[in-house]
Amino acid sequence: MARFDRVIPPGGEGAITLEVDTSDEQEFIHKIARVLINDPETPEFTIGIKGNVWTPISVIPKHLRLTGFFDETFGTIVCLKGHKPEPLEVELVSVSIPDKVAVSLKKTENGNGCAWQLLVDNKVSQEATYKGDIKLSTNYPEKSELSVRISVNVMLSVETRPKVLDFGRLMEEHLQQIKTSGASVRRSVDVIFNKGTDPKIDKADLENSLFKVVNVSEEHPGRIYRIQVEPRWEKLKKGVNTDRLKIRTNQKGAKPLEVPIVFEIL
Repeated sequence: MARFDRVIPPGGEGAITLEVDTSDEQEFIHKIARVLINDPETPEFTIGIKGNVWTPISVIPKHLRLTGFFDETFGTIVCLKGHKPEPLEVELVSVSIPDKVAVSLKKTENGNGCAWQLLVDNKVSQEATYKGDIKLSTNYPEKSELSVRISVNVMLSVETRPKVLDFGRLMEEHLQQIKTSGASVRRSVDVIFNKGTDPKIDKADLENSLFKVVNVSEEHPGRIYRIQVEPRWEKLKKGVNTDRLKIRTNQKGAKPLEVPIVFEIL
């Protein structure tokens, strides 16, 4: 929050008062305020505020953001520091998503001054994004309850975007016109390799042959391939036409990818 004199007379002085809300801060803080003025030689400048915020307990980090692959074990450690003379005691109260994360507490004293460590490990073995929180209780009356927020992204080693290839809707009379003119309508699927060595697409084909693959190109070397698909107009009928694009890569252990395809003829 800032308060300041909006008009300063020539040769005069003005005041800027800055207030920092430290209710969600801990230990060292550094805040920057940007000041805009009508001086053509110095139209703007910044004011910095540095300091240490005392809190009975430091939780580092306060917000967990984990990213990893579904076929790997990954997690993190939260450091709990007590800043009072009496030793810090901590108990685990609840985990909002016990089916998704494994949580445990360990009393310790390491070089960083952590009195306790909160160990959080992912339990999800498929592509997912989820959030939750961990509740703790302490023996410090000033901070008898702690909450640690969790945000986790479990990725596939190889994934597709979009997940569904939707050609939309088309009136039946327009379909007949396209069949006559031989026009082409294409949609693209990106195959993204999040990890791996010398990734390539070995095969891309259609389950029902209502569509066909017309091009496979490397958009980003060693990272992204693009597959272009177009309808086989002669095979489409009135109603919802569905197919499935099956993609196989050269990555050992990676499951074949499948992308549903939808095209509705009205």
